[in-house]
Amino acid sequence: MSDADIISAMRRKAGVGRPPPDVQPMSAEKALRVATAKAAEDVLGLPLLATAVEERQSAISRLPDDIPEYALLSLLEGPGETYGLLVMDKNTVSAIVEQQTAGKVLPLVPENRAPTATDAVMCTSVCDRMLSLFAQGVEAVPNPPDVAGFRVVAQLKETRSIAIAFEDIPYRRYRIRLRLGHVGREGEMLLVFPWSRPRVSSAQTDDFSTSFQDVVFKSEAVLDTVLHRASLTVGEVMHLEVGSVLPIPREALSRVEVRADGRRISRACVGQINGKRALRLVLGEDEDDDLTGNMSAPTMGGASALGAASGPPALPPNLPSSAGMEGDLPPLGDLSAMGDLPPLGDLPPLGNGSDLDFPPIGDLPPLGAE
Repeated sequence: MSDADIISAMRRKAGVGRPPPDVQPMSAEKALRVATAKAAEDVLGLPLLATAVEERQSAISRLPDDIPEYALLSLLEGPGETYGLLVMDKNTVSAIVEQQTAGKVLPLVPENRAPTATDAVMCTSVCDRMLSLFAQGVEAVPNPPDVAGFRVVAQLKETRSIAIAFEDIPYRRYRIRLRLGHVGREGEMLLVFPWSRPRVSSAQTDDFSTSFQDVVFKSEAVLDTVLHRASLTVGEVMHLEVGSVLPIPREALSRVEVRADGRRISRACVGQINGKRALRLVLGEDEDDDLTGNMSAPTMGGASALGAASGPPALPPNLPSSAGMEGDLPPLGDLSAMGDLPPLGDLPPLGNGSDLDFPPIGDLPPLGAE
């Protein structure tokens, strides 16, 4: 017999009667036991042992029957507007509170009382940590339950709130038996998740985005055009009647406001294209004007071109004195410095406004490329 055969025979004899190694494959129940104990140790330093975990399918109508009295109900929110539930009985809640206040679980029987908002806040951090560890642990499980992304968002005061907060679909319910602290207090938790969440394919997402854009881009938008704003005194307004004339300076043609929903969105210039009135938008203009509405009146020679309510515009200096003048006034001099003014064109008469036909366009500047 060779040396290799002798060594092989000795190894077989040494292994006779020895039980196989106790290595259990990862399961959802095992992942939840590990996550519960590790979360209590990491967050609170609380010795906790999950002695048993039971998983089963449950209906929304049967959930209230599984909830013990004086339990803390924590609403869980997950991705895609899905909801779950975490329930802690009074023994578990009191153990978590005592660990944070007294530094250990006391050997006393917890009192019968409804959990408060303070109890809910003191339990939230350890619950969120447990949910996160559980979601990480089940990743190694074949066909893992869909429990990722859930967190505590609110406390439910009554069991009847469950029927309001949850849809009537199948749920995955975990019941966890606990041993808390060195005194070994018995406790219980319930974890409830949707049995399966609907999967939204990328094609459905693209179809929704396209449909949404079509609806938005085909919606109607009403644009208002403001040609000019004038300031009048109360007396002038009271004397307005049919046929009254309000002067509009030529500068207004290049200072038109385009407004939407009462807010100015752009300036524009009035002109014509192919024999029709048109506006050319002026974007990127400095925002020195009042964005809430009023345009300042255009100026000429340092004075307002329109009379304000406070009085007439100031007169230019160095006017000749009228004292002792008789007969004709002196000539105005050469007006060529003001430049050539284009003819006004064939403007319609200011009638009673009953004629709905557009008047001829007249001498409006073309809106071609600059």
